[in-house]
Amino acid sequence: MAAGAPTDALAARKHLEVHGWIPKKAEAFRHLPPPPAAAWLGEGAPVAASPEDGWSLQSLPGSTDGAVEVRWFDAADAAQRAELFASLPAPADDEAAPFAWAHRALVRTGLRLRVSAGESFLRLDRTPVAGVEAPLLLVELAPGASCVLLEAHAASTVGPQVQNLQVHVQLARGARLQHLRHVPAGGTDRIAHHLHARLDEDAQYAQALLATGSDYHLQRNVVVLQGARAAARIDGVLLAAGNTLEQQILSRHNATHTRSGAEVLALASGGARVIGNALTHMAPGCDEAEARQKLAGIPIAGNPRIVLRPHLEIHHDQVQASHGATWGALPEEALFFARQRGLDEAAAKALILEGLARAALARGVDDDALPEALRLDAALTDAVARHLATAQAKEKAHG
Repeated sequence: MAAGAPTDALAARKHLEVHGWIPKKAEAFRHLPPPPAAAWLGEGAPVAASPEDGWSLQSLPGSTDGAVEVRWFDAADAAQRAELFASLPAPADDEAAPFAWAHRALVRTGLRLRVSAGESFLRLDRTPVAGVEAPLLLVELAPGASCVLLEAHAASTVGPQVQNLQVHVQLARGARLQHLRHVPAGGTDRIAHHLHARLDEDAQYAQALLATGSDYHLQRNVVVLQGARAAARIDGVLLAAGNTLEQQILSRHNATHTRSGAEVLALASGGARVIGNALTHMAPGCDEAEARQKLAGIPIAGNPRIVLRPHLEIHHDQVQASHGATWGALPEEALFFARQRGLDEAAAKALILEGLARAALARGVDDDALPEALRLDAALTDAVARHLATAQAKEKAHG
């Protein structure tokens, strides 16, 4: 290991020691406080070492030849580490900053995808290879480039997983990224995924997230609309059965005619805790900016706790913004008509939940229009089936 790499990692640990971990009263984490810093620093646990460990990339038919540049970085090498972090901002001075510092202290590998032109269809799979990981993914699109990316995470095969993932997305002028993310966490896993996206003029970013609960599971998204007419939309379907899951969506409008949308559908059962947290900030001078937030929670069984928190911070008059949160049971009328078709209660619930979830995801990314290898249909069907089976088992156990 070259001299600069351990120095940088030690400096990150020192920063955590001086400034401390996320306090219990932190507003962003008030309803689901994260485990302490030691859990994310891999103290006494093996960590991933090979630059290519865990990542598998596939380019699908229809992609422009030669448009995607792939590079793996070894963050233990000082020169590669410096190049890896050169284009990234320093950890922000916000409540989630300790996660970023813990990541810098532990990161061993990095993957950068650069899409230079044309249209690309990519599938990126990640399989955990160690008990504690701090992966780093960079996705950069050149002006006018278009990409559909499925980022699919596999369940751990090495026991309980601790994963602090940082994803940085940079879209140049007129670039367009459709980002599908599937994160099926194991019951005892501790997962924290942080996505930071920066959009230049006329760039478009759309994300569809399908995630399941675990011992601790955080999906945090920060999107900066830096250029005029930039647009971003993030839609999440969250399923938690007796465990925890939180999605945070922070959208920052810094230019005119920008648009953002945030939609969360939380499906919870048992004693689950699920939080949907959306915050949109509109800076002064953002003429004709638009923002929409829609958060919904549905308890499937038991007594889950669902917290929905839409927020708007508007510092300019000439904007359009709306936000709302709804909480309620499955529609009885829909269940009745499903049963009339000969379905039992479990099949009827599955049909309705799949329909609600598919509609929520499709509002961000049109899954049906994608190549089969990039679609979330099978993953969604499996996630709903597993959720209902777990909920039913817990009900019988407590019945």
